[in-house]
Amino acid sequence: MRQERIIPTIVQRVTNRANLAIILLVGGMFCLFRFALGPSGVSVAEIAFPFILLFGHLAFSPLPWQWTGDEAPIAGLGRGIVQSLLFNAVWVALVLGLNAPMEPRGPRDLREPPPAAGPEGPPPAQGGHGRDPRGPRTPPVFGLALVNLTFALVFGWVFADKEATESRERSMAGLLRQSRSRALQNQLEPHVLYNALNGLSELVHEDPLAAEEMIARLADLYRMLTRHSEADFVPLLKERLLVEAYLAMEQMRLGDRLRVAWEWPPWADAVILPPLLLQPLVENAIKHGISPCEEGGDLRIACARRDGSLALVVANTGRALGPAPPKGVGLANLEARLDLWMEGAGAFTLAQHEAWTVAEVRWKEKA
Repeated sequence: MRQERIIPTIVQRVTNRANLAIILLVGGMFCLFRFALGPSGVSVAEIAFPFILLFGHLAFSPLPWQWTGDEAPIAGLGRGIVQSLLFNAVWVALVLGLNAPMEPRGPRDLREPPPAAGPEGPPPAQGGHGRDPRGPRTPPVFGLALVNLTFALVFGWVFADKEATESRERSMAGLLRQSRSRALQNQLEPHVLYNALNGLSELVHEDPLAAEEMIARLADLYRMLTRHSEADFVPLLKERLLVEAYLAMEQMRLGDRLRVAWEWPPWADAVILPPLLLQPLVENAIKHGISPCEEGGDLRIACARRDGSLALVVANTGRALGPAPPKGVGLANLEARLDLWMEGAGAFTLAQHEAWTVAEVRWKEKA
């Protein structure tokens, strides 16, 4: 893991509700044992200390295992152990050092006189030269530091390995979604071309000169479509330019029967989204609504922001929807890609409102 990803990783870990619940549960159990087995009159600082220590383990213990300096999610065993011992020794010593003034110390009763010498003289010393025969005692804080250092070593590895596994799973899921979305985009490219060729066939007999010009425009459209669909995300400006090129070709075929109006705010061109979300809506409106009608119809294309969501809306007059409107390749493809992109948070609707058939793609606006 690289340095720039350290802080976001810590923030994500310490704000995870499941992790915080574990801290509350373990810290609460420790406090219950303390109340049950320890002396009465435990201070607020003593109650807070287990939670502070556990929070420190959660925030810092995995870091030496995750610090690799490259894209690897977790360090090797040898490097991880050395880094963990050095790094965790620093912060564990710091936390225990800050806690030292909180430790209760028994006050000396100044009213109690020092032990008086008996008839045999002063009280005998414990062991030779006044030392405890059992040898020097290890300070309690040293044992606590050793326990926490061992816990930090094991806990850090477990959490770092868990987060590395989750990261690999997210990457794999992202690659699968990207591959499926790309396959759907590749499926849509020939579909657009086939529909355009069908429209071209109508002009060959009616207006050969217009058909020749339409062939040139079709080549430009398909060249633009190929470049457009190679990207995973594009600004809505490029999608609008693609739709304008498609409409110019359809205008040659339909003439005055196709009447187009745009409701396009200036900010819409900068919106980032997957390619080919707007073009299938426009194509569907012309193919199933306007083209079958002798008098043609009106086409309205809009982008709107509503209640924290963005929407692309394509409405057309002409032939109305049937009781069970079929979804062809274009709309089914669009709906599948929208679901992959927004992971179920997007919505596609197709409905009849009086004389207008309205298709809408809506998704949650990202911060």
